[in-house]
Amino acid sequence: MMARDVFGDMMGTCELCGTDKVGVNRAKASGAVVDVCRKCIDRLGLTTMTPIKSTDSRQISPSNNQKPNVPGRDIMAKNEKELALDFGHRIRSAREKRDWDQREFARRMNERLNSVQRVENGNRPSDALIKKIEKVLSIELFIDVQVNETRQVTGTGFRSMTIGDLYDDLLSRRD
Repeated sequence: MMARDVFGDMMGTCELCGTDKVGVNRAKASGAVVDVCRKCIDRLGLTTMTPIKSTDSRQISPSNNQKPNVPGRDIMAKNEKELALDFGHRIRSAREKRDWDQREFARRMNERLNSVQRVENGNRPSDALIKKIEKVLSIELFIDVQVNETRQVTGTGFRSMTIGDLYDDLLSRRD
């Protein structure tokens, strides 16, 4: 028995990309009718067919305060910033440029010496502490993330090829 998500879609496995436990709709892809997720429908420009009927008798309807599913920002895309891998080295070199020892740096930030030592040794601090360090030292520790959109179809064997992989391969050969 398949469950429904908040949009009324059936929860299942996308037959194109292989993603488990996602809302799926029936769509026609290259003449075949498959169960696909919304991401594949949007990415491949597929048209959905009639919704999958559930054997479950209860119907979940979205509440009035929920927004309709409007294509917009992909919540899975990482267009954010993340902490630089060499943040400890950056902090130490910026502190040393100002001729501050760790004790003076901790005093200016109103933090404990132990916190400064841990951060400079590579232990990840809280986001609030990172912002405080950036402000006191006038440096930038967060860097833009480069999203890699390429996928390797033949891989290390962690996942088998899906219909979606085959479809992408056929489309790339057509060009």
